[in-house]
Amino acid sequence: MKPVDQTIIDVENGDCTRACLASILELEIDAVPNFIRYGASWFKIFWPFLKSLGYEYYGVGFPIGDEYPKGHIIRDEPNIDGYVIASVPSRCFENSGHSVVMDLEGLVVHDPNPNKGWQDINVLKSGDLQHWMMIGKKDDEMHERVVEEISDKMVKGEV
Repeated sequence: MKPVDQTIIDVENGDCTRACLASILELEIDAVPNFIRYGASWFKIFWPFLKSLGYEYYGVGFPIGDEYPKGHIIRDEPNIDGYVIASVPSRCFENSGHSVVMDLEGLVVHDPNPNKGWQDINVLKSGDLQHWMMIGKKDDEMHERVVEEISDKMVKGEV
């Protein structure tokens, strides 16, 4: 993981997710599209970008809690070299989210915001972890297992 800071700090157009992806893929920020600029269709850019690099998006993981009693266990889900992109509440903008790089224990190892408000905080223990992206090397067996698990949870109303 190579820490990359975000270049745009804005509630509507910020690029924290872009910086986190650049960090865990060890790319320059300009090599990663600013997905938020594509609005609701950002996944139409995100998925092909990941696939072009040999990675797959497996979905979103949620911590065990009242809203998701079964939740997911971070270490058992897809990750890139032991890191995931996690969502936490923004410390700059009210009622907004922020992306950070988190290790498999829940520790924020890189906050791409220059203020570093989440740096070195275990957001799993603090209860601030909202969800994380499950991204990993393309693996057809893992993809089928994760998609099946998420589909089962959706049918049961658990997600």
